[in-house]
Amino acid sequence: MSDLSGRPLRDTRPDRKLYTPRREHALLRKSAEQGLNVLVVGERGSGKTTLLRQLALDLREHEVPAVFVDGKLATDAYSFLELVRYQLGEAPNLLQTVRERYGRALQSRPNLGDATMLLDLIDSMRDPTGDQPRTVLLVDGVPSADEAHTLFGRLRDELWQLPFTWIVSSDERDRAALLRPPADAFFDRLIELAPLDKHEQLRLLRQRVTVHDDGAIEPLLEASDGNPRRLLALARDALEGGTVAANVITARAERERTASELGRPASMLLAELEARGAASSSDEELLRSLGWTRPRAVQVFSQLEKAGLVASETEKGPTGRPRKVYRPRNVMASR
Repeated sequence: MSDLSGRPLRDTRPDRKLYTPRREHALLRKSAEQGLNVLVVGERGSGKTTLLRQLALDLREHEVPAVFVDGKLATDAYSFLELVRYQLGEAPNLLQTVRERYGRALQSRPNLGDATMLLDLIDSMRDPTGDQPRTVLLVDGVPSADEAHTLFGRLRDELWQLPFTWIVSSDERDRAALLRPPADAFFDRLIELAPLDKHEQLRLLRQRVTVHDDGAIEPLLEASDGNPRRLLALARDALEGGTVAANVITARAERERTASELGRPASMLLAELEARGAASSSDEELLRSLGWTRPRAVQVFSQLEKAGLVASETEKGPTGRPRKVYRPRNVMASR
């Protein structure tokens, strides 16, 4: 049975069977055991989420307290810290206490970024006894570059006092903010995820599907540029289309050319969709990344769909309301 989905692997033993350990895994584990804060930087689709989740499983199996936090779910510094509390098993009811304490002040602010409230929230996570074992927080992404700089820069000294070791992953676009003083001093080590070499790519594919001829898939390895998600997408197109790798590469080039003819916005959105696997016009992270409004995203998604470059389906959204989700079409099906 093959599994060429581009989903990140979870920190479970069944998903461990699909995991191909990469060279950075051992260095990250050693850093975590030494209590070093680490910033992990990589392009989209480079495997940051899978790496952190599998590291969390690895650490727990070796009796090192470790918690995975999806930092992209937060919208600001305050909701990020509340998310950390929740993942640590703390009752997420401090927000109500803060509302009662600060009353009208909250109503006049667009978010909960007030310094005093942030300090109160951090204080609630301290260990007054000093007996709490140090926990490794594996944080996958940050709310935004500015909020990340607030957390790890402006609040650096306060976070240092908590009983946590921080391993934080970030896209390349947020690197500058996370390494701008004073945030740069928070991280003891910077690890850049290198592209997978051909040997690592072959191992990844063999974990997911039967490979009969290494030479036949050589074009996929070259076209992926060592990006795991891109490699899986190429392999999926080839397998589902029942065609040779070279034809998939040609079809992908044609799709990129078609998107380019639609204009730069179409090319940008298609690239984002390739990196994410799927998205809707209401995805806040997508809109922030592109600097677009929702109506603009709806317009460009419609262009891509009419050109046969993406397919859509209706799914239930986070609030329970239906939303239209778009995915790149198999390049062989769109020819």
